[in-house]
Amino acid sequence: MTLTRRGAAVWARIDRPGAGNACSAAVMAGLEEWLAAAADPGVRVLVLTGTGRSFCAGADLNEATALLGDLPALLSWLDRGRRLVRAVMSAGVPTIAAVNGAAFGGGLELLLACDVAVAADTARIGDGHLAAGQVPGWGSSVLLPLAVGPALARRLLVAGETWTGTDAARRGLVSEAVPAADLDRHVDALAERIAALDEAAVRRTLRVARPVIAADAWDREWRTLSEHIAALATGSE
Repeated sequence: MTLTRRGAAVWARIDRPGAGNACSAAVMAGLEEWLAAAADPGVRVLVLTGTGRSFCAGADLNEATALLGDLPALLSWLDRGRRLVRAVMSAGVPTIAAVNGAAFGGGLELLLACDVAVAADTARIGDGHLAAGQVPGWGSSVLLPLAVGPALARRLLVAGETWTGTDAARRGLVSEAVPAADLDRHVDALAERIAALDEAAVRRTLRVARPVIAADAWDREWRTLSEHIAALATGSE
């Protein structure tokens, strides 16, 4: 993970291209550091992106699988990612996902947690949990219906579809799709535009513009994931 200050924005770039920028414990630590940067009064925007052909392929399944013999440790590892997604949703400054490439599983959930998402037109976006024999746990079952409506959300969750950045923009999952070569420059301009606005007004607008999620929606998803993981760990399915 690399953190870069660009004007009033702090960019976090997940830098594990050989692993699809999967969300490992080290990446989670980097994302926590990125979120903490919002405490600096000179930071007005946080931007998240990836290196190479991936935005984020989701949770690091190698790390997760290594913990299957220690169920409490595995659930704690997964809960760290879940809390991180929710922390992005309550960041003290606006957050932008610059979706440069593949975004699946936890990568989709990080995208959904950001206030604004801009995708490369060639990006590939999907839920992907079922393809790995998993179920959502970091928010996609809760946040996707808010982004694209229940019908399209179920289609993306259950049918295993992959959308291009252009598809995602047309369906409201991201705000717009731009040529891949222009993505960073486009997001830089967007961050500058946000940073030029009245800081207090932006902060108060975030308070009313961000979705209010009922606690039982988060809890239902987490209970389902916990049951699924426990069944896998004990071989009871």
